[in-house]
Amino acid sequence: MTNAERLAGIVISPSRTFEDINSRPSWVIPFVLLLIFNVAITFVAYRVLVTPSNFERVATAKVQWDASAAGKKLTPADVQQQIDAIRRVRERWHTLPLYAVLVSTLALSAFFYVVLRLARANTTFIKVFSVVCWAFVIYRCIGGSFTLIALLVHGSANFVPAPAEAWSPTSLAQVVARNSVGPNVYSAISKLDIFLLWWLAILAIGFAKISKNLSLTRSAVMVAGSEVLYLFANAAGWLPGAS
Repeated sequence: MTNAERLAGIVISPSRTFEDINSRPSWVIPFVLLLIFNVAITFVAYRVLVTPSNFERVATAKVQWDASAAGKKLTPADVQQQIDAIRRVRERWHTLPLYAVLVSTLALSAFFYVVLRLARANTTFIKVFSVVCWAFVIYRCIGGSFTLIALLVHGSANFVPAPAEAWSPTSLAQVVARNSVGPNVYSAISKLDIFLLWWLAILAIGFAKISKNLSLTRSAVMVAGSEVLYLFANAAGWLPGAS
């Protein structure tokens, strides 16, 4: 299969696509696509929606939200210090995508590689990394397209700085008032998304296809169980910076 066929196959024939990836692992094309979409979303968020005229409002809202999630009380000096830090991040927005994509794909691949090894599923790290990168096309690229459109349609007046997953128009956060639950619970709720479920299904298929002794059922239980534990830890506030 060509890379173009793999991109189409992830959507319409993931089982056959991952069989091909199992024989010839690759990750460059999906990784580049992830970078492109991450750059686009970061640019829209930091340079289009957050402007010099509304920066103080948006930055203050984010600082207060993060402090509430961490259970901290900030002094005015602390607030200003964090606002200044956000301003520096906005000025260097173009450095964020590579870091975010690299860390997220490598960390998730390492996690699932360890889990697969514990489950005695015979595979290699490069195959796991390939599955994660190709599966992210569903979550970060196709899902990211909807997020980009939603951000541009809603505009800067309605821009909410965190959590980023709530920007998606298909997130459960769209039907839950932001102040009706705690910040950590809202952060976990915002991650419940149609594209998340699709992505988890693609991951389960991929891991089953690249492992010699892992059934689709066991793979699905492993992937779903990991996500449930992650969401629970997020809602409980056990993950630093998760909100």
